[in-house]
Amino acid sequence: MLAATRDGVVPGAVVAVGQEGKVLFLGAVGNRQVEPAVAPATVATVYDLASLTKPLVTSVLVMQAVQRGVIELAQPLGDFIPALRDRPEVTVRLALAHAAGLPAHRRFYAAWLGRDSGAARAGIVDETARTALSYPPGTRSLYSDLGFILLGAVVERQLGDRLDILAERLIFRPLGLTNLGFVDLAGSERRGWACAATERCPVRGRMMLGEVHDLNAFAMGGVAGHAGLFGDAADLMRLVGELCAAYQGQTSPVVASDVLRSFWRPAGIAGSAWRLGWDGPAEHGSLAGDLISRRAVGHLAYTGCSLWIDPEQATSVLVLCNRIHPEVKDDPRFRALRPALCDAALASLSYRAR
Repeated sequence: MLAATRDGVVPGAVVAVGQEGKVLFLGAVGNRQVEPAVAPATVATVYDLASLTKPLVTSVLVMQAVQRGVIELAQPLGDFIPALRDRPEVTVRLALAHAAGLPAHRRFYAAWLGRDSGAARAGIVDETARTALSYPPGTRSLYSDLGFILLGAVVERQLGDRLDILAERLIFRPLGLTNLGFVDLAGSERRGWACAATERCPVRGRMMLGEVHDLNAFAMGGVAGHAGLFGDAADLMRLVGELCAAYQGQTSPVVASDVLRSFWRPAGIAGSAWRLGWDGPAEHGSLAGDLISRRAVGHLAYTGCSLWIDPEQATSVLVLCNRIHPEVKDDPRFRALRPALCDAALASLSYRAR
């Protein structure tokens, strides 16, 4: 990571490595911001977690809804969203596995930026539900923000509150997590976090700092099922430790062991490593590296963050970084950095996949 910051691959990062509920390494390198002023990264820096929202919030809340019996994985999304009633083949399970037939991305924000965020949230969910399918559901996996926009709406309906409020009440507060949450852009108060900057956004005309980078989530007021979560390494490692403990059979206020285990098994989509809301390492060329168990789970984020967990050995590697600051660039060195860093962390533990 020091080399990556020195060579300009990333401005800075926080890395955490955990095992059996203990954080064995936690370190920060480089800067959380280089423009317009330089600010160093620290282990307390809060990062835009982007698509880590999908596994850490939306998927976990679906787990809780399944546990309560208010959602079934085989249910069509049309049971909850009227615009999908004529597509019974689009199910909760397939949306979680990125196999519901939905395209990867749409620029819904273009029609909603600057408008009331409540109306935008409802409008974007409706537009998402009316989007034409790209392939027959269940035939393959295509990573899709759209499925998680819809899943976020389903969770809100079935659990009875907005996604950020649900996450706070049902996930973060029971674990005492105060530096993990959404930034409500429509709220009168902003959190006092020291955040890492992301892009100098050409659409919004400013550097993004403490505001969600994803434009669809931004139009939705910062609270969405696919993006919007912010957090620091300590709180994230606490949540990861709790999930690992639940996987290994310990009682957890967040999720029951049997439900978590069912979500962390491969989803069974041909040619896909996806679990339900979580990714798994590809057999070859994985961005999780070569060392981690192929039964591991994890996820990547567009902003540069990543998380990989071997729940059987309660071992995890978390990387928080803002590789899109001050601007988005396609740097092949960053793609090479992710697996190299995960392998280096696991090798330092003398880790061996079982």
